[in-house]
Amino acid sequence: ARIFAYKVCGANGSCYADDIAVGLKTAVEQGANVINMSFGTDRDTPFIRNAVNDAWSKGVLLIAAAGNDGPFPDSIDYPAAYASVVAIGAINKSLKVTDWSSRGINLSTDPDVINDRDIEFAAPGDSIESTWNNGGYVILSGTSMASPFVAGLAAKYWQSGAENKPPAQATRDFLRSLAVDILPVVGQDNNSGFGLPQALK
Repeated sequence: ARIFAYKVCGANGSCYADDIAVGLKTAVEQGANVINMSFGTDRDTPFIRNAVNDAWSKGVLLIAAAGNDGPFPDSIDYPAAYASVVAIGAINKSLKVTDWSSRGINLSTDPDVINDRDIEFAAPGDSIESTWNNGGYVILSGTSMASPFVAGLAAKYWQSGAENKPPAQATRDFLRSLAVDILPVVGQDNNSGFGLPQALK
Protein backbone atom coordinates (compact mmCIF):
# COMPACT_ATOMS: atom_id res chain seq x y z
CA ALA A 1 0.00 0.00 0.00
CA ARG A 2 1.09 3.56 -0.63
CA ILE A 3 0.52 6.11 2.14
CA PHE A 4 -0.50 9.70 1.46
CA ALA A 5 -0.36 12.27 4.26
CA TYR A 6 -2.40 15.47 4.18
CA LYS A 7 -2.10 18.24 6.77
CA VAL A 8 -5.56 19.70 7.39
CA CYS A 9 -5.09 21.05 10.93
CA GLY A 10 -2.90 23.80 12.35
CA ALA A 11 0.08 23.43 14.65
CA ASN A 12 -2.20 24.00 17.66
CA GLY A 13 -4.47 21.12 16.63
CA SER A 14 -7.41 23.23 15.47
CA CYS A 15 -8.97 22.38 12.12
CA TYR A 16 -11.13 24.31 9.68
CA ALA A 17 -13.92 22.63 7.77
CA ASP A 18 -12.89 24.03 4.40
CA ASP A 19 -9.31 22.76 4.83
CA ILE A 20 -10.61 19.29 5.68
CA ALA A 21 -12.90 19.35 2.65
CA VAL A 22 -10.00 20.32 0.37
CA GLY A 23 -7.86 17.56 1.90
CA LEU A 24 -10.57 14.98 1.22
CA LYS A 25 -11.06 16.20 -2.35
CA THR A 26 -7.31 16.10 -2.98
CA ALA A 27 -7.01 12.57 -1.61
CA VAL A 28 -9.83 11.40 -3.87
CA GLU A 29 -8.30 13.09 -6.92
CA GLN A 30 -4.92 11.49 -6.19
CA GLY A 31 -6.42 8.01 -6.11
CA ALA A 32 -6.75 7.17 -2.42
CA ASN A 33 -8.87 4.08 -1.75
CA VAL A 34 -9.00 4.42 2.05
CA ILE A 35 -9.01 7.67 4.02
CA ASN A 36 -8.39 7.80 7.76
CA MET A 37 -9.68 10.84 9.67
CA SER A 38 -8.27 11.07 13.20
CA PHE A 39 -10.16 14.23 14.08
CA GLY A 40 -13.69 15.18 15.00
CA THR A 41 -16.13 17.91 15.94
CA ASP A 42 -19.52 18.16 17.59
CA ARG A 43 -20.84 20.18 14.64
CA ASP A 44 -22.34 18.88 11.42
CA THR A 45 -20.74 21.15 8.82
CA PRO A 46 -21.88 21.20 5.17
CA PHE A 47 -18.28 21.51 3.90
CA ILE A 48 -17.22 18.23 5.51
CA ARG A 49 -20.53 16.43 4.98
CA ASN A 50 -20.52 17.16 1.24
CA ALA A 51 -16.84 16.22 0.86
CA VAL A 52 -17.36 12.94 2.74
CA ASN A 53 -20.44 11.98 0.76
CA ASP A 54 -18.71 12.86 -2.51
CA ALA A 55 -15.71 10.70 -1.61
CA TRP A 56 -17.95 7.75 -0.67
CA SER A 57 -19.93 8.13 -3.92
CA LYS A 58 -16.64 7.91 -5.82
CA GLY A 59 -15.69 4.61 -4.21
CA VAL A 60 -13.48 5.72 -1.32
CA LEU A 61 -13.76 4.02 2.07
CA LEU A 62 -13.72 6.62 4.85
CA ILE A 63 -12.77 5.72 8.42
CA ALA A 64 -12.88 8.14 11.35
CA ALA A 65 -12.33 8.46 15.08
CA ALA A 66 -15.66 8.35 16.94
CA GLY A 67 -14.53 10.87 19.55
CA ASN A 68 -13.55 10.92 23.21
CA ASP A 69 -16.81 12.16 24.75
CA GLY A 70 -18.05 8.88 26.30
CA PRO A 71 -19.51 7.04 28.00
CA PHE A 72 -22.77 8.73 27.03
CA PRO A 73 -25.02 7.44 24.21
CA ASP A 74 -25.11 9.64 21.09
CA SER A 75 -21.79 11.30 21.92
CA ILE A 76 -20.20 10.42 18.55
CA ASP A 77 -18.37 13.19 16.68
CA TYR A 78 -18.52 14.20 13.02
CA PRO A 79 -17.43 13.07 10.46
CA ALA A 80 -17.61 9.63 12.11
CA ALA A 81 -21.33 10.24 12.74
CA TYR A 82 -22.15 10.08 9.02
CA ALA A 83 -23.43 6.73 7.77
CA SER A 84 -21.00 6.98 4.84
CA VAL A 85 -18.08 6.89 7.30
CA VAL A 86 -16.85 3.91 9.35
CA ALA A 87 -16.89 5.14 12.96
CA ILE A 88 -14.26 3.67 15.28
CA GLY A 89 -14.42 3.56 19.08
CA ALA A 90 -11.55 2.62 21.40
CA ILE A 91 -10.78 -0.45 23.50
CA ASN A 92 -8.01 -1.07 26.03
CA LYS A 93 -5.64 -4.03 26.38
CA SER A 94 -8.34 -5.95 28.26
CA LEU A 95 -10.62 -5.69 25.20
CA LYS A 96 -12.97 -3.39 27.09
CA VAL A 97 -14.40 -0.21 25.58
CA THR A 98 -12.82 2.74 27.37
CA ASP A 99 -15.01 5.05 29.46
CA TRP A 100 -14.03 8.05 27.34
CA SER A 101 -14.73 6.44 23.94
CA SER A 102 -17.76 8.09 22.32
CA ARG A 103 -20.91 6.03 21.91
CA GLY A 104 -23.41 5.72 19.08
CA ILE A 105 -27.15 5.09 18.94
CA ASN A 106 -27.01 1.61 17.36
CA LEU A 107 -29.58 0.09 19.72
CA SER A 108 -32.23 2.58 18.62
CA THR A 109 -31.61 2.36 14.85
CA ASP A 110 -31.99 -0.42 12.27
CA PRO A 111 -30.22 -3.63 13.38
CA ASP A 112 -27.34 -4.90 11.22
CA VAL A 113 -27.33 -1.62 9.29
CA ILE A 114 -25.14 1.43 9.87
CA ASN A 115 -27.17 4.61 10.19
CA ASP A 116 -26.13 8.15 10.99
CA ARG A 117 -24.65 8.38 14.52
CA ASP A 118 -23.89 4.65 14.77
CA ILE A 119 -20.55 3.19 15.91
CA GLU A 120 -19.31 0.55 13.46
CA PHE A 121 -16.21 -0.96 15.11
CA ALA A 122 -13.78 -0.56 18.00
CA ALA A 123 -9.99 -0.95 17.96
CA PRO A 124 -7.02 -0.45 20.31
CA GLY A 125 -6.90 3.18 21.41
CA ASP A 126 -5.61 3.19 24.98
CA SER A 127 -1.90 3.87 25.66
CA ILE A 128 -0.75 3.53 22.04
CA GLU A 129 2.79 4.45 21.02
CA SER A 130 2.66 6.96 18.20
CA THR A 131 4.80 9.45 16.33
CA TRP A 132 5.14 12.98 17.67
CA ASN A 133 6.62 16.33 16.71
CA ASN A 134 10.26 16.59 15.61
CA GLY A 135 10.69 12.88 14.93
CA GLY A 136 9.88 11.67 18.43
CA TYR A 137 7.46 9.14 19.90
CA VAL A 138 4.88 9.41 22.66
CA ILE A 139 2.19 7.29 24.34
CA LEU A 140 -1.29 8.56 23.44
CA SER A 141 -4.88 7.52 24.09
CA GLY A 142 -7.96 8.32 22.05
CA THR A 143 -10.14 7.11 19.23
CA SER A 144 -7.71 8.94 16.94
CA MET A 145 -5.26 6.17 17.83
CA ALA A 146 -7.88 3.47 17.12
CA SER A 147 -9.12 4.43 13.66
CA PRO A 148 -5.74 3.95 11.88
CA PHE A 149 -5.72 0.29 12.91
CA VAL A 150 -8.96 -0.27 10.98
CA ALA A 151 -7.79 1.88 8.06
CA GLY A 152 -4.67 -0.28 7.81
CA LEU A 153 -6.76 -3.44 7.90
CA ALA A 154 -8.97 -2.03 5.15
CA ALA A 155 -5.90 -1.40 3.00
CA LYS A 156 -4.65 -4.93 3.66
CA TYR A 157 -7.94 -6.51 2.65
CA TRP A 158 -9.06 -4.06 -0.05
CA GLN A 159 -11.63 -5.97 -2.11
CA SER A 160 -10.56 -4.82 -5.56
CA GLY A 161 -11.92 -7.96 -7.20
CA ALA A 162 -15.43 -7.81 -5.73
CA GLU A 163 -17.97 -8.88 -8.35
CA ASN A 164 -21.31 -7.60 -7.09
CA LYS A 165 -20.34 -4.57 -4.99
CA PRO A 166 -18.06 -1.55 -5.29
CA PRO A 167 -14.68 -2.35 -3.64
CA ALA A 168 -15.24 0.16 -0.80
CA GLN A 169 -18.56 -1.39 0.21
CA ALA A 170 -17.19 -4.91 -0.24
CA THR A 171 -14.22 -4.04 1.98
CA ARG A 172 -16.52 -2.54 4.60
CA ASP A 173 -18.58 -5.73 4.60
CA PHE A 174 -15.44 -7.86 4.79
CA LEU A 175 -14.24 -5.95 7.85
CA ARG A 176 -17.58 -6.75 9.46
CA SER A 177 -17.03 -10.44 8.72
CA LEU A 178 -13.69 -10.20 10.56
CA ALA A 179 -15.20 -8.52 13.63
CA VAL A 180 -15.20 -10.30 16.99
CA ASP A 181 -17.96 -9.27 19.40
CA ILE A 182 -16.89 -7.20 22.39
CA LEU A 183 -18.68 -8.16 25.58
CA PRO A 184 -20.54 -7.66 27.88
CA VAL A 185 -23.18 -6.56 25.34
CA VAL A 186 -23.89 -9.34 22.83
CA GLY A 187 -24.20 -8.31 19.20
CA GLN A 188 -24.19 -4.83 17.69
CA ASP A 189 -24.22 -2.17 20.40
CA ASN A 190 -23.73 1.54 21.08
CA ASN A 191 -20.22 1.04 22.48
CA SER A 192 -18.35 -0.97 19.85
CA GLY A 193 -20.78 -1.53 16.97
CA PHE A 194 -20.01 -4.89 15.39
CA GLY A 195 -16.87 -5.35 17.49
CA LEU A 196 -13.14 -5.63 16.79
CA PRO A 197 -12.06 -6.50 13.22
CA GLN A 198 -9.07 -8.84 13.30
CA ALA A 199 -6.55 -9.92 10.71
CA LEU A 200 -6.92 -13.43 9.35
CA LYS A 201 -4.54 -15.97 10.84
